[in-house]
Amino acid sequence: MSKKTFIGSDIPIDEDTTMSMLNSDPAAVYRRLRKKTPIVRLKAIGRIVFTKADDVRRVKMDTEHFGSNDVTTPMQRAFGGHTLMRKDGCEHLREREAMKRTFEPSCLSSYWKSEFEYLTDELLDELALNKTVDLLTAFAQPLSARYLKIVLGIQDVSDEQLFSWATALITGAMNTSLNKEIFDISDKKNKEMNDCFDQLIANKNMDYSVLASMLSHTHPIEVSQIRTNMKICIGGAVIETRDALLSTLFGLLTQPKQIQYCIDQNDWTGACTEGLRWVAPIQASPRIVRKSLIMRGMFIPKGETVMAIQASANYDEQIWKNPHLFDVRRKPKDNQTFGDGSHKCLGGDMYRMLIGKVVIPKLFARFPGLSLKNKGLVEFRGFAFRGPTSLLVSLV
Repeated sequence: MSKKTFIGSDIPIDEDTTMSMLNSDPAAVYRRLRKKTPIVRLKAIGRIVFTKADDVRRVKMDTEHFGSNDVTTPMQRAFGGHTLMRKDGCEHLREREAMKRTFEPSCLSSYWKSEFEYLTDELLDELALNKTVDLLTAFAQPLSARYLKIVLGIQDVSDEQLFSWATALITGAMNTSLNKEIFDISDKKNKEMNDCFDQLIANKNMDYSVLASMLSHTHPIEVSQIRTNMKICIGGAVIETRDALLSTLFGLLTQPKQIQYCIDQNDWTGACTEGLRWVAPIQASPRIVRKSLIMRGMFIPKGETVMAIQASANYDEQIWKNPHLFDVRRKPKDNQTFGDGSHKCLGGDMYRMLIGKVVIPKLFARFPGLSLKNKGLVEFRGFAFRGPTSLLVSLV
């Protein structure tokens, strides 16, 4: 269908927003865009972005007009293959189903909860040796690495190696300039990961891990896809978990009355949910336009790669009152941090159990005097992935 078939305006171009602004204070950028140009082409990233909650949800749910199967991005090269994150329909569902057993509610309660409790207690014992620590390096980072290694079935990998893999994958996936040196690093890390996975595949350890689930599925997927889908878990979950936990802890520590409220209610699920809304650890999700359409009077052409900004949707003033404030008492609303539709994050319930049912309640029970040091110096950074760069606390 040609553009002439549609009656719609060309999408405005924003030349004022810079990458520095998106890294340092994206909330201010998105607040302006929601008010003035909710659908706009950001010159800084070369993409059409959607900032209103209804539009963001539509981009993720309307599979007639929007899809994920985009092979024009650097992601395929960076991950050494086409991951399920960039597939649609039956092909996507087949690979998603192969991983699903690990994340079933029955498996979460009967198997993973006790594993996460043991891991958390170990890390809290290590924390107790200190009076002042940076929760990023001393707690959130090792927790996210070690929990993910257990879930994926790659326990013998070091924390440092896991983060080096994640960084290489993410940097490669964002390498829109196709810089050879960046791809050389991701190529090297891909070889390390493939060698690791292949050795584990040969051993066929049948537990409840993601790797074991894919290997034991009734209709096993190809080894090439086992590799790439293990990588998509590494590239997203380890950094996402770290950042989301730190953002939630910072929100709580700036509001001591809300900590007491959670203690009195014996319920930290509101804190976990609000942390995910308040600072979305993954701020935006790409989609490709499968079929031209009109939205808000704007012509959206087929073939464009667009960005649905869940960080902005989570602050939409038409849905959220005082969205800039951290408030565990908010009435339950579906924030868009873990997505919607067929690509909704498979590990969302696992994260909520890990953080809301295990980590946060154990942390504050073990250290009731936990408090921030240098509150005003806590800095958040990142356009795609976002979280505090450090979180210095006193444990007593």
